[in-house]
Formats: sequence, C-alpha cells, structure tokens
Amino acid sequence: MILNNLTDTTTLVISAIVMVFALMFHNVLQTWVAAKLGDARPKLSGFGRFEPQQQLEPLGVILLFVLGFGWPKMVPIQSRNYPGRGRKEALAWYAGPAAYLIVGFVSVLIGSILLAAGSPELYRAFLIASSYAVLHAVINLFPVFPLDGAMAALAWGNRSVRQFVEQLRQFGILGFLVVFLVLSYTGVIGVLQGFFLGIFQAILRLFGLF
Repeated sequence: MILNNLTDTTTLVISAIVMVFALMFHNVLQTWVAAKLGDARPKLSGFGRFEPQQQLEPLGVILLFVLGFGWPKMVPIQSRNYPGRGRKEALAWYAGPAAYLIVGFVSVLIGSILLAAGSPELYRAFLIASSYAVLHAVINLFPVFPLDGAMAALAWGNRSVRQFVEQLRQFGILGFLVVFLVLSYTGVIGVLQGFFLGIFQAILRLFGLF
C-alpha cells in the first residue's frame, strides 16, 4: 500500500502523483481507443480529459492508498457501438491495462535517468511507483468484474467464458477481493509483475539506461 511509505516522503509523494495520474490516464486512453473504434460516447461524456472530478472514484482513490490497489470511474463504453461486440470492444477495455503498463515503463525510464544523474533516492521512488502501476495492469487483465479483463471477456469470450464472468459478478466486490487475495498469496500477481518489470528493464538496457 502507498501509505506504507509514510516514513519516506519522497516515495509517498511520487507514488501518489504517478498513480493518481495513472488512474486518469487509464480512462483517457480507453476513451481515445473507443473513439478510434467508433464509440464516441466516452469522449462525449468527458472521459477524454484529465479532470480529477470527472475521472476519479473517491473510494477507489482511498483504497489505492490503503490497500495499494484502486480504480477510477468506469468509462461508459457502449457495446451497441461495436457491431457484434467482439474484438473491437475488447480492445477498448484492454486499453486500460495498457495505460498502466505505459505509466509503469515511463516511471522506470524517468527513474533510470535520475539514477544516472546521481539521484538513487528518486530512482527508488519511481521504481516503486512503477511497481504499483504494473500491479494495476496485471490485476485488470483478469476476468473478474468490475475489472477491464471481465468487460473484455464479456465482449470477446465464448459462452463458457461469459458464464464464468457472470457467475463471479454475482459476488460483487467480495468476489473481487477474494480473487485478489488468492492471486496475491499464491504469488501469481508477483510473477506477472516481475515479468513486465523485467521487460521494461531489458528495453532500457538496450539503450544503456539500466
């Protein structure tokens, strides 16, 4: 959780700024992709702008600081604007996890540049912020309502997949928390986080920045 860094003001502030931005960027990118695919409703509803009141869900922000995982308001992607639903609508939803990965990569990049400039403290802060962003990307890939992965699965998945997502949906936020805890304690989330962070580091090594 971000509040674990109360004794490290630099990390606390940078992680908070990066992740609040990431929540908004998640919605802005989904809105942009949706518009490119023919769904203008999110953009017309104001989700294409970096406006905290429009984008941020208060409970999601609170839990971001308390639990280390939060969420913005849900982008109103309209299924009827995607003929036959399927791949195009799923791409709009998957733009959400992609947004978090972009923020994660840019955070590692900034941290690496600062480290090269002689600021290991700032490097560490941005690396921790990146890990939070990647965590959000990983979790949102899973088909558990109300995550992006669940909405994409409902759009793109076969009948069995959609039935599975709908069954989990019946448990509401409790179902999400149970799945989240199981994935955390079994190490699945940690492995996927490490995978993406490893890719970031490999890319930066190619350019001599890590």
